[in-house]
Amino acid sequence: MRNQVSYYLDRARAAAVSGALGGDCEVGLPLEALIRTFEKIYRVKDVKTELRLSGHPRFRGEKQDLEEMLGNLLDNAFKWTDDEVTVAIEPFEQAGRRYLRCVVEDNGPGLPAALRDEMLRRGRRLDESKPGSGLGLSIVGDLAKLYTGSLVLEEAASGGLRAVLVLPAI
Repeated sequence: MRNQVSYYLDRARAAAVSGALGGDCEVGLPLEALIRTFEKIYRVKDVKTELRLSGHPRFRGEKQDLEEMLGNLLDNAFKWTDDEVTVAIEPFEQAGRRYLRCVVEDNGPGLPAALRDEMLRRGRRLDESKPGSGLGLSIVGDLAKLYTGSLVLEEAASGGLRAVLVLPAI
């Protein structure tokens, strides 16, 4: 597990040092491909997926990092949902800088408020009955920080989990 985390973070740090984090990529197509993939993986659950994109959002960073972050959030949502996942991407400005708010929600059992921050720590898992390493959310949080972004876990309106990922935008 340590090697996997180190690999992703070392790659992202190297990109930051080399200036590659200054690149950009489209969000819509990679996100649609990820959603199709998870719909196939979790087809037995017959998950209804809703995608809301505002305009044609562009991430200021590497496509591979965007796919890693969104892929981990989608994997968690599909794994824990009862039958609905919603993804919304919207641009916003703050202090003269452009950002994307990426929200991934499910209608599963949710996570108590007291445990949400704990789930962002490496290797932390609350339920060993589902597959996973407990690294996904910490990787997302660490990568987001490298891009001067953030990851916050909240309660969804449905009672499930709502992950709010903020990333720099073009």
